[in-house]
Amino acid sequence: MSEKVVVEIGKNYIRVAEGKFQNSSIEINRFFEKNLDDNIIKEDIKVDDVLLQIELRSLFNQNKVGKKNVNVIFSGISNILIRELEMPYVADDKIYNMIRHEARQYFPINIDSYILDYKQLKIFDEGKIKKQKILIVGVHRFLIEGVINAFKNAGIKISKIDIEPNSIVKLFKNERKLNKQEDDNSYMIVNITRNGVSTSVVANNELCATKLFSLVQLEEMFKENSEQSYDYEFSLIEDLISESVIKFYDFVRTREEPITNIKKIYLTGEVCQHIDISSLLRRRLNMDVELVSDFKSVRKIESQEKSVMFAYATAFSGLI
Repeated sequence: MSEKVVVEIGKNYIRVAEGKFQNSSIEINRFFEKNLDDNIIKEDIKVDDVLLQIELRSLFNQNKVGKKNVNVIFSGISNILIRELEMPYVADDKIYNMIRHEARQYFPINIDSYILDYKQLKIFDEGKIKKQKILIVGVHRFLIEGVINAFKNAGIKISKIDIEPNSIVKLFKNERKLNKQEDDNSYMIVNITRNGVSTSVVANNELCATKLFSLVQLEEMFKENSEQSYDYEFSLIEDLISESVIKFYDFVRTREEPITNIKKIYLTGEVCQHIDISSLLRRRLNMDVELVSDFKSVRKIESQEKSVMFAYATAFSGLI
């Protein structure tokens, strides 16, 4: 398997990981990041492509990073569209147009402003009608176009663009496989970063629901030289994070197509090196909660430090 470069783009940072995925193992060569004073992602729908281009060119040239086979991951995007749809089975060349048509009925926004991707989950018969279940994901067109322009102008070739919830799910699916935890129960992944509380539910081994809860207190924690950086009591932040998780947990269990067999919650993300809400969630939800600071699949001694694993979980997942 050839080596890859992953670029994780957050609201005001860029993380880069270089390595490869082979035999269920993620082999890390190196990793680094750049924190920025100005935001790259603005209003959840736009990218400052000039700023991103400048920072990418600087990072790649200074660190002599290969500019081909680069995967991009968006982190901290709150207006992601995601939904499972059932529709008649059609040929591959007709499915995208049908998905866009169906999506207009479910999302109260201008669907033409979004670029959609999809995954066929299963094909089944309903009476005499052949049908299929599709998972669709949508990201605002301006975000995709802005990133493509920035990378192109920086002389970097993009291989794939992904979103943090989908990418982090791949990491945990691989980890559960290595740990022989391949049961049918659903589980939740909570990735707590400066971007907010990213909550995702995996059912039938597929990402089926996700939501980002933005918390200004988390952003302030990571602002250098901010007078407010340490003004917040950790107990307050713990409550805000746990309330976000519980709110999403309640939502997926009571929605139109409920997911009621969630048996475990995994916690990760850079905030977890400072705050551990696992015992709080255990008490409030009476559920197994695991703080994940060590991934069996990640192969490199230096990258196994807890602070690195918490911070780079998303970037490392992009190598899969």
